Amino acid sequence: MTVGVFVLAFIVIGAIGQTLPGTSADRTYPVEWWNYMTLVASSVLIGLIAGTFVGQRVRTSSNVGGAAGTGVGGATAALVMACPVCSPLAIPLLGTGGVLAFLVPERGLIAMVSVALLAITLVLRLRTASSCRVNSDPQ
Repeated sequence: MTVGVFVLAFIVIGAIGQTLPGTSADRTYPVEWWNYMTLVASSVLIGLIAGTFVGQRVRTSSNVGGAAGTGVGGATAALVMACPVCSPLAIPLLGTGGVLAFLVPERGLIAMVSVALLAITLVLRLRTASSCRVNSDPQ
């Protein structure tokens, strides 16, 4: 499951962010080195976070926070990797003025924040998974 989620996240984030070859033909801004780093790091972290849900039988409130963190980090990664002028996500969310004023100069920093959000989510999921063991042997 972890590898499948990694591949799916890689394709979805890469396509939305116009980072994958073939999707970047219409980009006004060229793909930068950190776009690839963010794509790989985000996909790996999303796959690992999904792997923490494998084998769980009971859904608790702590699981919901991990899922929300994955969504926020993944969406942020796709948003900042996309071409800021022709992004299918950034223009509707921030508008043209917001994209040019906020997103263009700070894209690298926002990309690091998105990876950090995913890393924090993974750490919290691992901490929760190790501290909240469910006894599967009913007595």
